[in-house]
Amino acid sequence: MATIGFLTPYKHLPDFKNYVENNFKCLNLSKIKKEEIKMFKGVDYLFGAPNYLNYIIEDNDIKGTNIKGIVSPSTGLNHIKVKSVPIFSIKNDKVLDTITSTAEHNLYLILAIIRQTGKIQELSKMTLGILGYGRLGKLIYNISKNIFKEVLVSDLDHTDSTFFKDTDFLSINIDLREENKNFVNKKYLNKFDKNIFIINTARGEVVDEDDILNNITSGKILGYATDVIKEEHSTKATNLKISNDPRIIKTSHIGGTAIQAQEVAYKHVISKLDEKIR
Repeated sequence: MATIGFLTPYKHLPDFKNYVENNFKCLNLSKIKKEEIKMFKGVDYLFGAPNYLNYIIEDNDIKGTNIKGIVSPSTGLNHIKVKSVPIFSIKNDKVLDTITSTAEHNLYLILAIIRQTGKIQELSKMTLGILGYGRLGKLIYNISKNIFKEVLVSDLDHTDSTFFKDTDFLSINIDLREENKNFVNKKYLNKFDKNIFIINTARGEVVDEDDILNNITSGKILGYATDVIKEEHSTKATNLKISNDPRIIKTSHIGGTAIQAQEVAYKHVISKLDEKIR
């Protein structure tokens, strides 16, 4: 029976706890430091969710261990920089279509930012613009279409002029690729006719955070609510990290952490591991 070292707590998930403890030996490593990973020679696989880790797992961290793979119940893998062993994740898996947690968090951030800034709006009279109409963008559309006056969608290659003319809330939902880094920047923001609120449940790297801050100062951005920031798994200070501007809301990558979502994602990724090693 393989041993999984859990860098992430899991015992708050009763169904998953029962499943994983019946199929694997489980070791709680959720309180260890990055440099202590090498001490646990009996671990076969590491399990780590991005919202719980304040460091990046790298090849050197597992060098000289018996670790055969890294498991993450996530789509984004910014917290894993490993090439020496396989990575098991839920990226692009169909199970994601059943998880609405991040799309719901997107709506929470909209409601939170308009209240925190004091610019309370009736959403039924406002337009939501969704940048990125993939899996998450479609889930946000389905949740929002009966709440907002209008929901517009845009992809990276084509945007109707109405999108820039009418959008009141910009929801960023593009994936992180090299060509998407800093996509939402000063040049992009200048295309919008209105002063807008921005919600980011994608990745911190897809926006130019300094341009975001400058546009908040100028009033072009009325409020910025984000679940993701650059360098989120690093102690490195960034201007957005240290900002206390009340027009900014930062949550710690918790979009996908609803209990039901964790139960599904955790069990699904462990099932993939189980199938691979049996």
